[in-house]
Amino acid sequence: MTFPTHEALNANTGFLMRKVSMASFEAFAAATAQYGLHPMHFGMLQILESEEPISQHELGKRAGVDPSTMVARMDVLDENGLVERTRSAEDRRSYEIRLSPKGREALENLRGVAEAHGKRIFGVLTAKERATLQELLLKLSANVDALREDR
Repeated sequence: MTFPTHEALNANTGFLMRKVSMASFEAFAAATAQYGLHPMHFGMLQILESEEPISQHELGKRAGVDPSTMVARMDVLDENGLVERTRSAEDRRSYEIRLSPKGREALENLRGVAEAHGKRIFGVLTAKERATLQELLLKLSANVDALREDR
Protein backbone atom coordinates (compact mmCIF):
# COMPACT_ATOMS: atom_id res chain seq x y z
CA MET A 1 0.00 0.00 0.00
CA THR A 2 1.27 3.47 -0.74
CA PHE A 3 0.72 6.27 1.71
CA PRO A 4 0.14 9.82 0.57
CA THR A 5 2.71 12.33 1.68
CA HIS A 6 1.77 15.96 1.68
CA GLU A 7 2.43 18.67 4.22
CA ALA A 8 -1.30 19.42 4.45
CA LEU A 9 -1.89 15.82 5.56
CA ASN A 10 1.15 15.77 7.82
CA ALA A 11 -0.44 18.49 9.94
CA ASN A 12 -3.01 15.93 11.16
CA THR A 13 -1.89 13.74 14.08
CA GLY A 14 -4.51 11.08 13.37
CA PHE A 15 -3.39 10.80 9.77
CA LEU A 16 0.23 10.37 10.80
CA MET A 17 -0.69 7.75 13.40
CA ARG A 18 -2.69 5.83 10.79
CA LYS A 19 0.16 6.02 8.27
CA VAL A 20 2.74 4.69 10.74
CA SER A 21 0.31 2.07 12.07
CA MET A 22 -0.57 0.75 8.62
CA ALA A 23 3.03 0.66 7.45
CA SER A 24 4.08 -1.13 10.63
CA PHE A 25 1.19 -3.62 10.47
CA GLU A 26 1.72 -4.46 6.79
CA ALA A 27 5.42 -5.10 7.29
CA PHE A 28 4.83 -7.23 10.39
CA ALA A 29 2.03 -9.14 8.65
CA ALA A 30 4.44 -9.99 5.83
CA ALA A 31 7.01 -11.18 8.38
CA THR A 32 4.55 -13.37 10.30
CA ALA A 33 3.14 -14.75 7.04
CA GLN A 34 6.49 -16.44 6.49
CA TYR A 35 5.53 -18.61 9.48
CA GLY A 36 2.02 -19.18 8.13
CA LEU A 37 0.63 -16.85 10.80
CA HIS A 38 -1.03 -13.45 11.17
CA PRO A 39 0.00 -10.75 13.67
CA MET A 40 -3.11 -11.66 15.67
CA HIS A 41 -1.63 -15.13 16.21
CA PHE A 42 1.51 -13.55 17.68
CA GLY A 43 -0.68 -11.67 20.14
CA MET A 44 -2.60 -14.81 21.00
CA LEU A 45 0.62 -16.73 21.65
CA GLN A 46 1.86 -13.97 23.95
CA ILE A 47 -1.39 -13.97 25.92
CA LEU A 48 -1.30 -17.76 26.14
CA GLU A 49 2.21 -17.70 27.57
CA SER A 50 1.13 -15.10 30.11
CA GLU A 51 -2.15 -16.69 31.22
CA GLU A 52 -2.13 -20.38 30.36
CA PRO A 53 -4.13 -22.42 30.80
CA ILE A 54 -6.95 -20.29 29.46
CA SER A 55 -10.24 -21.11 27.81
CA GLN A 56 -10.63 -20.46 24.11
CA HIS A 57 -13.41 -17.99 24.91
CA GLU A 58 -11.25 -16.01 27.35
CA LEU A 59 -8.29 -16.04 24.97
CA GLY A 60 -10.44 -14.61 22.20
CA LYS A 61 -11.85 -11.96 24.52
CA ARG A 62 -8.41 -10.87 25.74
CA ALA A 63 -6.93 -10.90 22.22
CA GLY A 64 -9.85 -8.94 20.78
CA VAL A 65 -10.75 -11.70 18.34
CA ASP A 66 -14.34 -11.71 17.14
CA PRO A 67 -16.05 -14.92 18.32
CA SER A 68 -17.11 -15.67 14.74
CA THR A 69 -13.45 -15.96 13.66
CA MET A 70 -11.95 -17.39 16.85
CA VAL A 71 -12.34 -21.04 15.85
CA ALA A 72 -10.54 -20.41 12.56
CA ARG A 73 -7.73 -18.56 14.36
CA MET A 74 -7.37 -21.41 16.85
CA ASP A 75 -7.43 -23.98 14.06
CA VAL A 76 -4.34 -22.36 12.52
CA LEU A 77 -2.48 -22.55 15.83
CA ASP A 78 -3.65 -26.13 16.38
CA GLU A 79 -2.83 -27.30 12.83
CA ASN A 80 0.68 -25.87 13.20
CA GLY A 81 1.12 -27.72 16.50
CA LEU A 82 1.55 -24.47 18.46
CA VAL A 83 -1.13 -25.14 21.09
CA GLU A 84 -2.49 -28.01 23.13
CA ARG A 85 -6.21 -28.23 23.87
CA THR A 86 -7.53 -30.29 26.77
CA ARG A 87 -11.00 -30.53 28.26
CA SER A 88 -11.43 -28.34 31.30
CA ALA A 89 -11.78 -30.33 34.52
CA GLU A 90 -14.08 -27.61 35.87
CA ASP A 91 -16.28 -27.16 32.79
CA ARG A 92 -16.42 -30.16 30.46
CA ARG A 93 -17.98 -27.96 27.74
CA SER A 94 -14.82 -25.89 27.34
CA TYR A 95 -11.20 -26.50 26.51
CA GLU A 96 -8.10 -25.26 28.27
CA ILE A 97 -5.51 -23.95 25.85
CA ARG A 98 -1.76 -24.09 26.48
CA LEU A 99 1.31 -23.44 24.40
CA SER A 100 2.95 -26.57 23.09
CA PRO A 101 6.75 -26.84 23.09
CA LYS A 102 6.63 -26.00 19.38
CA GLY A 103 4.44 -22.99 20.24
CA ARG A 104 7.01 -21.73 22.75
CA GLU A 105 9.74 -22.04 20.13
CA ALA A 106 7.59 -20.25 17.54
CA LEU A 107 6.85 -17.47 20.05
CA GLU A 108 10.56 -16.95 20.70
CA ASN A 109 11.23 -16.82 16.94
CA LEU A 110 8.39 -14.36 16.44
CA ARG A 111 9.70 -12.18 19.26
CA GLY A 112 12.97 -11.93 17.34
CA VAL A 113 11.01 -11.01 14.21
CA ALA A 114 9.06 -8.40 16.18
CA GLU A 115 12.24 -6.94 17.65
CA ALA A 116 13.90 -6.63 14.23
CA HIS A 117 10.69 -5.15 12.85
CA GLY A 118 10.54 -2.63 15.71
CA LYS A 119 14.11 -1.55 15.02
CA ARG A 120 13.27 -0.96 11.35
CA ILE A 121 10.15 1.07 12.07
CA PHE A 122 11.15 2.85 15.29
CA GLY A 123 14.92 2.88 14.90
CA VAL A 124 14.93 6.56 13.97
CA LEU A 125 13.89 7.33 17.56
CA THR A 126 16.29 7.49 20.47
CA ALA A 127 15.67 5.13 23.38
CA LYS A 128 14.18 8.03 25.34
CA GLU A 129 11.90 9.04 22.45
CA ARG A 130 10.76 5.45 22.04
CA ALA A 131 9.95 5.20 25.76
CA THR A 132 8.02 8.47 25.56
CA LEU A 133 6.12 7.25 22.50
CA GLN A 134 5.24 4.01 24.33
CA GLU A 135 4.03 5.98 27.34
CA LEU A 136 1.91 8.29 25.17
CA LEU A 137 0.42 5.40 23.20
CA LEU A 138 -0.51 3.61 26.43
CA LYS A 139 -2.24 6.78 27.60
CA LEU A 140 -4.11 7.15 24.30
CA SER A 141 -5.00 3.45 24.29
CA ALA A 142 -6.49 3.70 27.78
CA ASN A 143 -8.53 6.69 26.63
CA VAL A 144 -9.82 4.77 23.60
CA ASP A 145 -10.83 1.89 25.89
CA ALA A 146 -12.65 4.32 28.20
CA LEU A 147 -14.44 5.96 25.28
CA ARG A 148 -15.65 2.55 24.06
CA GLU A 149 -16.94 1.70 27.54
CA ASP A 150 -18.93 4.96 27.56
CA ARG A 151 -21.01 3.87 24.55
